[in-house]
Amino acid sequence: MSAPRGDHAILRARSLTKRVATLGPSTDVLRPDELIKFLDLIDGVRINLAHASPNEVKFRIEAVRSYEKAKNRPLAVIVDLKGPSIRVGSTSPINVQEGEVVKFKLSDKSDGTYIPVPNKAFFSAVEQNDVILMLDGRLRLKVTNTGPDWIEAVAESSGVITGGKAIVVEGKDYDISTPAEEDVEALKAISPIRDNIDYVAISLAKSCKDVDSVRSLLMELGFQSQVAVKIETKGAVNNLEELVQCSDYVVVARGDLGLHYGLDALPIVQRRIVHTSLKYGKPIAVATQLLDSMQSSPIPTRAEINDVFTTASMGVDSLWLTNETASGKYPLAAVSWLSRILMNVEYQIPQSPLLQNSRDRFAKGLVELAQDLGANILVFSMSGTLARRIAKFRPRSVVYVGTPNVRVARSLSIVWALEPLYIPAENYEEGLEKLISLKGTTPFVATYGIRGGVHSVKVKL
Repeated sequence: MSAPRGDHAILRARSLTKRVATLGPSTDVLRPDELIKFLDLIDGVRINLAHASPNEVKFRIEAVRSYEKAKNRPLAVIVDLKGPSIRVGSTSPINVQEGEVVKFKLSDKSDGTYIPVPNKAFFSAVEQNDVILMLDGRLRLKVTNTGPDWIEAVAESSGVITGGKAIVVEGKDYDISTPAEEDVEALKAISPIRDNIDYVAISLAKSCKDVDSVRSLLMELGFQSQVAVKIETKGAVNNLEELVQCSDYVVVARGDLGLHYGLDALPIVQRRIVHTSLKYGKPIAVATQLLDSMQSSPIPTRAEINDVFTTASMGVDSLWLTNETASGKYPLAAVSWLSRILMNVEYQIPQSPLLQNSRDRFAKGLVELAQDLGANILVFSMSGTLARRIAKFRPRSVVYVGTPNVRVARSLSIVWALEPLYIPAENYEEGLEKLISLKGTTPFVATYGIRGGVHSVKVKL
């Protein structure tokens, strides 16, 4: 059966929306054959530094790069900073029941009779009648009394609190500088493997000043990673236009956003972030609770399938699975379902990017020519710049990108429609001919990175 063209579905050999999965204890124990199947179904991996030691980070990245070498298929590696968040200290599980009075104390650890919080900024921020949110918003606590180093609150719902859980005060941001000291130490610890890290995701950034601080630290430590900015607080949303423009990649972090805005307002906020990123031509991801039930079930709910379909249809570059694969029971089933859903998405992209210069117009023209001809796009690029320009105009078929730089290939692997290939070549012309010999069997529009002067575009009908 034929499919409509334009912004609707077209028959595709692969998803235009890229797939990212978080590595963790559940993926660590996959058998070698299971791990290969798992990595076959994704385009990038995420490692959360809040829950991984330097040795675990190294072990997981080595597994990805071994797969990459065996399959000759580049994958992006993203490390996610913990950020200047407020989290519960060390404690045995605390079972909180609705209506119960709960006490928070300034402390590194607890015997389970109170909630330890090892950060004074929390106690400075909280006032009487504030609402404290935990467990992705499932646990709500209304503050009834405060002191310089303690808080009392009444639980409005039930839940089990364990060490390391994030604490959010509804409607407030903490006054903590970025990067957090823990993030500085974490980046120093993994700096020996920095060449294998393609993106560093910044948590809880509120302004470009925060982003610039992390960029400076990365440069100081010798990282060449791109910076992904997670939009997850009201402060970040208030500075959205600024943050999008100073990022390399934007991430809608729905877990924390849901805490700050409430679940009913989250779809509106998500759409605003996606629209703004598309307007400025910045790659955009949506993360958290996409297939959340698959932490304990091998099959997603109908609502989750619809959520993934609808979110992808807005034209986001990638979708990120988090707990589903890091700690869930069915990591392989989760990536398999994500891939199945994305193969059937009908794209209704709501926002076109701004045309900023003649190079943007060239990229837009290539996309329109290829779409009119029903052709793939082939690009040979040294730096990946032209490939990213093409991707922001949302071509509806695969874009094969040859590059002699493996780092470029990895970073492009989670950008809309791009299929990066490592192709050693001395110059653009040689590289493009090699790419055409590999992928030029069907109709194509082929070119290379813009250098100025006369530029060549090759077409096969």
